Amino acid sequence: MPVYQHDPDAAPDSEFEAGSVDHIVPGNRGRMLDPRRTPVSITDLEYDTGMFGLRIDDFEDEGARWELPFEEIDRFQFALGSDRAAPDDLDRIQEAIDRLDVMVEIACEAAARDESRRRIVEQRGRAVTWLTDHSEFLAGDRKLPDVETRMGEPVLWRDLTAWMETLDLVDVEGAFTSQYVSAPHSGEVVKGHRIVLAELGLVDYIGKIVRDPRTFDGAWSRRRRADHIVARLAFVSALFACLDRTHLTLYRGLSTPHTLTPPRRTSFVSTSFSRAVCESHFEGAGPDSAGLLLRQAVPVDRVFMTYLETEAMNRQFLEAEAVLLESPENLLF
Repeated sequence: MPVYQHDPDAAPDSEFEAGSVDHIVPGNRGRMLDPRRTPVSITDLEYDTGMFGLRIDDFEDEGARWELPFEEIDRFQFALGSDRAAPDDLDRIQEAIDRLDVMVEIACEAAARDESRRRIVEQRGRAVTWLTDHSEFLAGDRKLPDVETRMGEPVLWRDLTAWMETLDLVDVEGAFTSQYVSAPHSGEVVKGHRIVLAELGLVDYIGKIVRDPRTFDGAWSRRRRADHIVARLAFVSALFACLDRTHLTLYRGLSTPHTLTPPRRTSFVSTSFSRAVCESHFEGAGPDSAGLLLRQAVPVDRVFMTYLETEAMNRQFLEAEAVLLESPENLLF
């Protein structure tokens, strides 16, 4: 089956113009600058956080709502003759960009890293015990599904949910994974986890400052985010330990019509168990593009989540995905 949907009759780029900040007007229709030119619409904008709302208008994620920084409007193109922001609105947009388009780095500290690794090892021991006693998947002596079906294992989804229930983290798990699958750079949900990863000493944070003062409020406190990160890493490594797997063979693929540049630092690395999925990325920008197709055996203690146990990775996209913690020694994988 095809890896991704597309529109064979999509309009040419000549009917669109490059996105600029004055295109941030609710109702404007445009397209992403991805190879299949995914249709989108501007829905709203928020001056305090400097973000605009976006609706996906076609393909697998149709109807999804994203929030993106004003300054990332250049990732899109808009229909010729689209509305333009009024001068006063444009001034407010620019003021927000000047205030919030600021990079920050949070370097990992050795003491925090050692303490986090200790916590993960302890939690992994608890997870092994829990899986041995309570896992519906292991009790049924089931096998992992064929990778080429690109479908995970519903029994493992239930196991993960039951594990998260014991830790009172089901709400964080559901919201985080749904957001990551749809748009990891939308809003502050994933960014908040990236910052906490750095505070835990696990992965340096290189990215924009927090834009929404509610990022670490309530259910999304630093403590609960940290607990979720530890619980996730522990469960995945415990699961594969129970299956006698120390490494996973994973793939990455990318292509670009431009010169290849160092990858954006995102704390998480998206990979796939399926070579076919990554070949579709490798070929996505056309035969004249620059591309990379990579394969590597990755130790399971770097794996944050996979499509096997993560229900959200089996809804709109079937990418047989595995998400890794970024490694400073291996930024391509």
